[in-house]
Amino acid sequence: MARTPNLSTVVLEGKGQVTLNANAHVATGGEGSIYRIGDTGIKIYLDPDRIRREGLTEKVRMLSQLRHPYIVAPQGLVTTTTGVPVGFYMPFADGTPLPRLFTNDFRKQVGFTDPDASKLVEGMREGVQFAHDHQAIMVDGNELNYLGMLAKKRAPEPRFIDVDSWTIGRWKSTAIMLSIRDWHAKGFTPLTDWFSWGIVTFQLYTGIHPYKGRLDGFDFGDFESRMKANASVFRKSIRLNNAVRDFSCIPAGLAGWYEAVFEHGERTVPPSPLAAMQIPARARTMRVVATGKGTLVFEKLLERTNDEALRVFPCGVALFASGTLIDLRSKREIGTADPATAEVARVEDGWLIVSGRSGNMRAQYVDHTSRVNHVIALPITGEQCVRYENRLFIVSNRGLTEIVLKLFGKPILAVGQTWGAMPLSTRWFDGCGIQDALGAAYLVAPYGDAMCAHIRVRELDGITPVAAKSGNRFVAVAGIDKSGTYRKYEFACNKDYDAYTLWQGKADGPELNMAILARGVCATIVEDGRMSIFVPSTGAKTDVQDPHIATDMTLYADTDRVVYTRDDAVWSVKMK
Repeated sequence: MARTPNLSTVVLEGKGQVTLNANAHVATGGEGSIYRIGDTGIKIYLDPDRIRREGLTEKVRMLSQLRHPYIVAPQGLVTTTTGVPVGFYMPFADGTPLPRLFTNDFRKQVGFTDPDASKLVEGMREGVQFAHDHQAIMVDGNELNYLGMLAKKRAPEPRFIDVDSWTIGRWKSTAIMLSIRDWHAKGFTPLTDWFSWGIVTFQLYTGIHPYKGRLDGFDFGDFESRMKANASVFRKSIRLNNAVRDFSCIPAGLAGWYEAVFEHGERTVPPSPLAAMQIPARARTMRVVATGKGTLVFEKLLERTNDEALRVFPCGVALFASGTLIDLRSKREIGTADPATAEVARVEDGWLIVSGRSGNMRAQYVDHTSRVNHVIALPITGEQCVRYENRLFIVSNRGLTEIVLKLFGKPILAVGQTWGAMPLSTRWFDGCGIQDALGAAYLVAPYGDAMCAHIRVRELDGITPVAAKSGNRFVAVAGIDKSGTYRKYEFACNKDYDAYTLWQGKADGPELNMAILARGVCATIVEDGRMSIFVPSTGAKTDVQDPHIATDMTLYADTDRVVYTRDDAVWSVKMK
């Protein structure tokens, strides 16, 4: 397929000329590249002849009539300076990819609750119904075609993206992610849209695809056969890990609709999740319990009344839902920060705390001895803070800039080295970034005491990353491919970070439950009853079975010990 020429200047219909460059690039997919100029998103098709060949100028004008606050529809054509159509422009939606809201870890970090899920699901229901009322069919309403807008003072709202792929008028779409396809339907209708909507929204509530989990007679990950057989998670013999959220979080009417659709093959329009009370609590998870005596020691380290433990930083500081930060060793409070954005590092004689985003970022230095909290001015303006072990960085238009604490009578922050990274097309995770350089994937991975690597990773081309963690010579990534299959990738790097070995495999979902210790040992839990301990640099691996191990134990590294959060508290786990 021909690819679009390099365009530096294009014309937005009714708005005028704009310049596109690498800093404006957001993502490149199968059909086109997305750019951002201010509040405007621009899609340039990779095939320069597609608009003429398929008559897409008329489709863009028809879609531009779909005016709804949740639907990111085209607003006008984009042409070359000579008037040749090459794409369209739309409002830019800068939200959270929906798969991140499937995971327990991210939901806790941003404070996303079950009532929030119902509000977001209702918005998605409203948007789908609006499309149908205007004779449009989404066809491929998979989880990557929604964004969640999570504002602190407003209810969460969805944004529908990739609207130009919808069926409308004479333009028929047939491409669909296999994980949301209605295998009992011969074509695409509003009811197939509702089936896909059900698949996605069920994961928002529970964290699992309704045709995943362990079920006798079906291979692991074979959701196609399960979907064709209506063999869903509502089967009494299903075995689900503890990380799956209890089905009682689903409102009553909608829970009944899910069961009727997924297990009994009914096809109807769903009820509103806001129209009914919650169903009584009922357990829907069956633990895979190891036989024999336990092999691990579990110790509760810290618990606060009516305050949920959210995460633990590698420096041994625990973050709670109230924003309180507590040193695990001394059990003393060291400060407070925004729980959704906080990063903490151990520095000379104390801790450095950075939280907030964009113009609301703030830094604090806490003296280890006196516990005096010093608010420090940030030396650089940026969008967010990224932490790798005990190093802190600010993400800005310049790239990734390290900030360094200096004590000259009083604490100040100095600017360290800056490494280039495309600001809009790099997604930042726990200790690393994943960059989409016009369709080519790179890991942006700090390492050591003062280094940062850009690693070309072809295995992630076309993969949408959902979670990632980085540690000593190791990066783990969870992502979703074009078929809707979740996969995990583990990159074991050499000491110079210029080569790696890779393990990859299918996964039930986007959770990445792993602790990467400072000495290079990793621990992960992928099923109840078993913890895997491995050393990426050598390939050594040990599976530890214990009946107390569960997937709802969220693992973290506290330097060289494994800790976890569960039941609102912080625990440690070690071998007997």
